[in-house]
Amino acid sequence: MKAGIKINQSDLAKLNKKLAQLQKFSKQQLSSEIGRGAQEIVGRAKQSAPYDNGNLRGSISSEASGKGVAVIADAEYAPYVEFGTGSKVSLTDMKELGIPDSYAAQFKGKGFTGKIPVEVEKNKWRMVQFPINLSPRPFFFSSARVGFNNMLKRVDKKLKKLL
Repeated sequence: MKAGIKINQSDLAKLNKKLAQLQKFSKQQLSSEIGRGAQEIVGRAKQSAPYDNGNLRGSISSEASGKGVAVIADAEYAPYVEFGTGSKVSLTDMKELGIPDSYAAQFKGKGFTGKIPVEVEKNKWRMVQFPINLSPRPFFFSSARVGFNNMLKRVDKKLKKLL
């Protein structure tokens, strides 16, 4: 069985025009939006991170990673602040971003009670008391969710403008 399909030339011309317009949205523009999104996430995370001595906020940054950007909170205790510990672990923001539960589960632990030395500045240590169950104080993934959605809206708006 053969089917003959005829394409209206004006429709084809419209399609080709839209495709040409989409090509105007360059890799550079997309890269710029990704960078802007990363900086927004860093700013939001720093603003919403709990403040004790500034170490957590100071550990939040972004860096180029292949064709994208990585946003990092590299204070050793950042995930415990973000997700909580023991029975109080919360994965809400992670789930909204589609990140598997297993990622946060590695930080759940059994809940540590006691004091351990923590480096608060280079070569400056203090003893920190840890309770069994810390409530989560989300700062990172909540910021990532908002920043990522804002970036998608900006890209979508620019693409619609082209079409």
